[in-house]
Amino acid sequence: MNPKPHGRPFLTEKAAMRLRIVTGLIMFTFVTMHFLNHALLLISEDLAEKALDSFRTIWRNPISAIFLYGSFTLHFLLALRTLYLRRLIGLRRATVVQVVFGLSLPLLIAQHVIWARLPVVFGGADTDYIGVIRAMWQNGLLGLKMTAAVIMAWVHGCLGLYATFSYRDWFPRYAQILFAMAIIVPTLALGGVLVTGQRLPPANTVGIEELARPPSEFHGTWLAATPDGDISAIERQFYIVLAGAAGVVLLLRTVRYFRHRESHILITYSHGALVHVPRGTSVLEASRVGHIDHYSVCGGKGRCSTCRVRVLESQGPLPAPNALEIATLARIKASPDTRLSCQLRPNFDLHVALQLEPPEGGDQFSSRTNLEVGREKDVLVMFADLRNFTSIAEGRLPYDIVFLLNSYFAILVPAIEAAGGRVDKYIGDGVMAIFEIDQNGPRDACRRAMGAAANIIAETQKLNSQLVQEFGIDLEVAIGIHYGPAILGMVGYGKVASLTAIGDTVNVASRLETAAKQFNVALAVSEAVMLLAELPREGVTTRRLPLRGRRLEMTVLLFSPEQAQRYL
Repeated sequence: MNPKPHGRPFLTEKAAMRLRIVTGLIMFTFVTMHFLNHALLLISEDLAEKALDSFRTIWRNPISAIFLYGSFTLHFLLALRTLYLRRLIGLRRATVVQVVFGLSLPLLIAQHVIWARLPVVFGGADTDYIGVIRAMWQNGLLGLKMTAAVIMAWVHGCLGLYATFSYRDWFPRYAQILFAMAIIVPTLALGGVLVTGQRLPPANTVGIEELARPPSEFHGTWLAATPDGDISAIERQFYIVLAGAAGVVLLLRTVRYFRHRESHILITYSHGALVHVPRGTSVLEASRVGHIDHYSVCGGKGRCSTCRVRVLESQGPLPAPNALEIATLARIKASPDTRLSCQLRPNFDLHVALQLEPPEGGDQFSSRTNLEVGREKDVLVMFADLRNFTSIAEGRLPYDIVFLLNSYFAILVPAIEAAGGRVDKYIGDGVMAIFEIDQNGPRDACRRAMGAAANIIAETQKLNSQLVQEFGIDLEVAIGIHYGPAILGMVGYGKVASLTAIGDTVNVASRLETAAKQFNVALAVSEAVMLLAELPREGVTTRRLPLRGRRLEMTVLLFSPEQAQRYL
């Protein structure tokens, strides 16, 4: 599908999203450094003050100040833009929390920022930790506001970062560390303020305004030009501006509502449901209004394709897809009549069919992680099986068969896990294992898998010395290894669902294990694995083999047990 967007809006949704991410990262970096500075109070006030001097050097130079305050302004304006454009609330609880916390922050931090920063800008005295904490400790309302601001700012930022990065390949590797930091940083920051407040000697109750020099001592024409020339007036004006901005958004939404009150459209679903919504409402929002189970893994952000619909009929032209929708639909090679319901905002009656249905018992807002719902990732897949085990098992007692298998698996599973792999499933007398790519890259994963295969072959030969005496048999293992892209996700239903990999890479690895049996070798490895592993392969047989399900032949390396054990 290669639709072309018509026209060029002042700010596209993709551009707005990028601006939100960039400005959010700048502010979150500032907040994190600020909180870590607070945490140093647990050690000593002097250390925290020294760190505060470095913090000021970084963030109070003109360039950093422009980026920081510009990011705050842009981020807030983008939030107002989102509130205006969003037709219906219908949000996840996490998103509601993020929006409410984000809009509350300016009200909570205004007093602290204005009284702490403006005196410095116009030549007044700077604040210090002791003065600010004394004001917070003795002025209960200020202390509550600043505590709430710490929690809300951190939760708002963490939710935004999770929504932005949780679908990246690297995120699962660092998820536990990031979660721990998300708990530790604000806890230490609040702990530092609390401990310091308890250590302070008693003093008369003060307000934050006492931390600044009198307005008459300020230098600067702008302050002098204000009606009263004091910071209190500036603080009041700031609140008025915030209230005015919120009022404008509400007014514009009200005007839009009355303009379009009679301008509704009908969205008909292929299963018979009918929903009346205002023009410009997204199809996904219409589904939420109509309580229709509509799968949407990313929550309507256009980052996945699970909410896609097929347009069966439209009473008028559809809005052209934006760049975000074009990229997602192109990624899945969607047909021309397929659209993302979260991005499609029709202006005419529409008849659609849902392409994906949520699992039975699920809901329209999937709470599964990106691994559970499926994502494409490069992995290494290993299949290991016993040669001729069916004939070996014939005529033997069930106990003997179970003993043989458990003895073999006692070699197989530890060898795979020791090499950083994961046994995905047991298939009779064989297993499928997955080696995911970590921060060390595919070279390391391929080398670990080759080492695991060599270990399995060597340990199986040692086991045979015992089995020959007790059972008169000799176990021979056949292993296939391949590297490439696969879909990782939760497959199955209910309690039996499990994380697994599917796709061509898995099929090829299985075919290679069969090839190992066919050519009477211990190990069959695709050339891709050997190239990535950069391991010596002198004397190893190389063949071009046709594999079932593939049109082109594949170069495969065939290892005898002795050749494989060089990688131990």
